[in-house]
Amino acid sequence: MTLNLKSRRWSAGVAALALVGGLAAPTYAQVSRDAELDERSEEQLSAFDQEEDIITVYGTANPVTVFEYPGQVGVITREDIEIFAPSSISDALRDVPGVEFSGGPRRTGETPSIRGRGGENVLILLDGARQSFISVHDGRFFLDPDLVKSAEVVKGPASSLYGSGAVGGVLAFETIDASDFLADDETFGARVRLGYQSVNEDVLGTLTAYTQQGGLDLVGSVGLRTSGDIELGSGADLPSDDDIQNYFLKAGYAFSDAFSVEGSYQRFQNTAVEPNNGQGVAVGNDIEKDIGTDTVRFSGRFDPVSDLIDTTLTAYFTDTAVEEFDPSINRMTVRDIETTGLGLRNNSDLDLGGFETRLTFGGDWYRDEQVGTDNNSADNTRAGVPDGSAEFIGLFIQAEARIEFSDTLDLLVIPGIRYDSFDSDAVGEQDVSDTAWSPRLAASLGSRNVRVFGSYSEGFRAPSINELYLDGVHFPVPHPVLFNPARGGFVFVNNNFVPNPNLLPEKAKSYEGGLSLDFDNVVVPGDTFRAKGSYYTSDVTDLINIRVDFAFDPTCFAPPAFQPCTAGTTVSDNLANAELSGYELEAVYESGRIRMAAAYGTVDGEDKANNEDLGILTPDRFSLDTRVKIPEWNALTGIRIQSAGTFERREFDTATNSLVIAESRNRYTVFDLYASWRPERLRGIGLDVGIDNVFDTEYDRVFEGVSEPGRSFKAALTLQRNF
Repeated sequence: MTLNLKSRRWSAGVAALALVGGLAAPTYAQVSRDAELDERSEEQLSAFDQEEDIITVYGTANPVTVFEYPGQVGVITREDIEIFAPSSISDALRDVPGVEFSGGPRRTGETPSIRGRGGENVLILLDGARQSFISVHDGRFFLDPDLVKSAEVVKGPASSLYGSGAVGGVLAFETIDASDFLADDETFGARVRLGYQSVNEDVLGTLTAYTQQGGLDLVGSVGLRTSGDIELGSGADLPSDDDIQNYFLKAGYAFSDAFSVEGSYQRFQNTAVEPNNGQGVAVGNDIEKDIGTDTVRFSGRFDPVSDLIDTTLTAYFTDTAVEEFDPSINRMTVRDIETTGLGLRNNSDLDLGGFETRLTFGGDWYRDEQVGTDNNSADNTRAGVPDGSAEFIGLFIQAEARIEFSDTLDLLVIPGIRYDSFDSDAVGEQDVSDTAWSPRLAASLGSRNVRVFGSYSEGFRAPSINELYLDGVHFPVPHPVLFNPARGGFVFVNNNFVPNPNLLPEKAKSYEGGLSLDFDNVVVPGDTFRAKGSYYTSDVTDLINIRVDFAFDPTCFAPPAFQPCTAGTTVSDNLANAELSGYELEAVYESGRIRMAAAYGTVDGEDKANNEDLGILTPDRFSLDTRVKIPEWNALTGIRIQSAGTFERREFDTATNSLVIAESRNRYTVFDLYASWRPERLRGIGLDVGIDNVFDTEYDRVFEGVSEPGRSFKAALTLQRNF
């Protein structure tokens, strides 16, 4: 962006923080949160109660309030997932600042980015198990929102805890437990949830059964979802036909207060009819696509009566395969990625010179193996999907030390460091191995109401086997001269992938600073106001980038043969230096009757060599969610607004030696309405309804050559019975 635009963003960010500070000025004497909860009237208590302090687990690998955490993390609760009845993960995370989804509105094409970093730079965890599947044009999410208990977005480099792949951040999902549905005096029950969404004729049905007896926590679920073509805001229909099946089983058993185990199995199966490219808009060449993923996980925890031992061991296996069949040419292609992992972590609570300190240390190992097949190739291998593997071993240590200066002022300091070693290989190619250190230092200083925070972190990402060993044909194009009369068209020539085993790991150094506010009794007794804002900047060296050099060979134009001829190459290479930066601001006001949640985010990124825009950039975005609670009816109703400014992406033109506008998008504003009801006289019944994109607005969140879904009516009915 230009200097003037950056200056305006700086001014906007400062003004926003100043506004938050002004709104937070308390008009009533502060009281403790415990006292406030005790004094709240029965009128305020309902199925949609005021939320208590939000906790993040993945930010530090230990529970800490979002208010105290020295950084930005977004947490989506089970209540919000049910109220908004999302049909995909992107729906659930739509308003989290700094988070975007590329690939268009199809489930099979959606890929996440955090603060402008996408692809291999975003680590996805499912109950702690890595989800490593990634493809150029296929999605990364093989999880139904109805199984999610909570979702966390850790923003910025998290390599000091999680190693490679967390340069942009972490998306961590926790699945449901029996305890999420049962009260203390209940032992078992069942739940049926039925849903519908008009924009793509999406129909959902899930049956969940659960029990909690003694040390046993057991839950099982079967879900079916089907949907058709997506009606876009432009008025066009996007070809998409999904039939999804979910199978989920999770069991935990506490043998004693000191020892417990848990195991889970999840199966996601999606049969789709759509273009080969899940992010494409082509019409008339649909294929049959089968997406299947199995995740098996086991964990054990040993927590005796000792401040030094609280140990968790986790083992997991994930197998994700995408099979694509093109009946027009009888072609079957497969990409299969298996991930096997093992993690060990221990927490020790120490008193170091009067400072309360939690020491977290451990290590993990995981291995990704990929196989690609194509029944139309001579050797059954698939172009662009090298058969290979990558293995990682990491060790980490982190301290969380709290220094209390007085009853109202304390300092939370979090230093940490991790060492990683990785090795990648592919059939017929040279091995690639390297090591990396990832340090982090973060701190949060303040009181119960106001805290300032800052952090410095380094992250790294090892090049993937796809980036190292790309080979085969990327795409065909018509020959510039040769015409084949028998076929009635030009001869096709190829742009080819070229391996690059000399690819270097991507590294980032990031800085972030901000302010947290948390006040009670601001406007009326018993209300709360929370806000958090920050500025971040990240310097990236050896950024891994796919470079497409499209150019016909000179011999393509040389008569009489006009051969040999290729249309250039596609290769992964490193950009020397890049910078990404932005602002994020979130604020929530809540009372017994009203809840207002606002968020604002910006992302800028450029290549320092030529000032070309890079990364998965987004326009400045603002969102506002306002809901009115009706505790007498155990109901609420609300409106969501998301507004984005105009957007331009610049590329460096070597012909003119200047920046040119390569992509532009118009500003947009989208309105959603929703309501939720939990009738007290009909206990166990819940109804969630809404209208997304009320005014049928045509808009583009990111550039994919396709607009977002148009107006959609949605409803979900929950029937639950506990005993």
